Amino acid sequence: MRAMFANLTSADFGGRSKKELRTAERQRVHALFDEIQTAIYNDDLARLEVLMVKLTLTTASHRRTN
Repeated sequence: MRAMFANLTSADFGGRSKKELRTAERQRVHALFDEIQTAIYNDDLARLEVLMVKLTLTTASHRRTN
C-alpha cells in the first residue's frame, strides 16, 4: 500500500500547481510592463503612477508567498 503513494506530490491532489501560479503571475507582470511602456510613450503620467503601484503590489505579494 505504501508503494502506491510513494510518488505522489501535492499537485496530484487537485488545484493549481506552483508552476501554473508562477506562470500566471509572470504573465500579469509582463502585461503591466506593456501597459507601462504605452503610458510612458503617451506621456500619461497619471496612468503610469497607477500602473507602477499595481506592479509594486504584484511583485510584493509574490515576494511574500516565496
